[in-house]
Amino acid sequence: MFFILPLPSVAQYWFTEEENYFFVSSGLDIRNATLGGTVNPAAYDGSYTFGYRNHTFSLLVYYETFKAIRYESFGINPGYVFRPGRMLVPVVDISLSFIRRPWNIYPSLALNTRLEYHFDRFFVYLRGEYRWRTDYDFFQASLYGGISFKFGFEN
Repeated sequence: MFFILPLPSVAQYWFTEEENYFFVSSGLDIRNATLGGTVNPAAYDGSYTFGYRNHTFSLLVYYETFKAIRYESFGINPGYVFRPGRMLVPVVDISLSFIRRPWNIYPSLALNTRLEYHFDRFFVYLRGEYRWRTDYDFFQASLYGGISFKFGFEN
C-alpha cells in the first residue's frame, strides 16, 4: 500500500495529442523581489512575454524592466520543449537579447531553463536564467516565477 502512495505525484497524463498555441506571460525575479540583488535592495523586477508553442518548438519575445537600477532587457528566445502535452513540462531556450541602460544598449546572451506546470488554459512556471551581462561584463544567475495564459488553440 505505501509503495503506491507516491504514484499520483509522478503520474503524468496527456492534455492533447498536439500542443499548438500562443501564450502571454507575466513574471518576476523572485530573489530581487524578496531579498534584493547584488547592487540593490528588494525591488520589483518584472518580465512580460508573448510566445508561440508548436509541439517541441518554442519561440518567445520578452521585455524585462527593473526600474530600481534603471535596467531594461528585451529579446527573442528560440527553445526546445521536452514532454509536450504533459502537465509537467521542461523547456530549454537561448536568449538573444539586448540590455538597455541609460544612454547605452548592450548585446546579451542567456541560457534559460523553465519548468512549467500546465492546466487546461494556463500554466505556472519557474525559470532559471544564466545571463552574460555585457553592461558589467560578468555572468549572473537569476530565478523567475510567473503565470502564462494560453490562447489560439486549434479545434
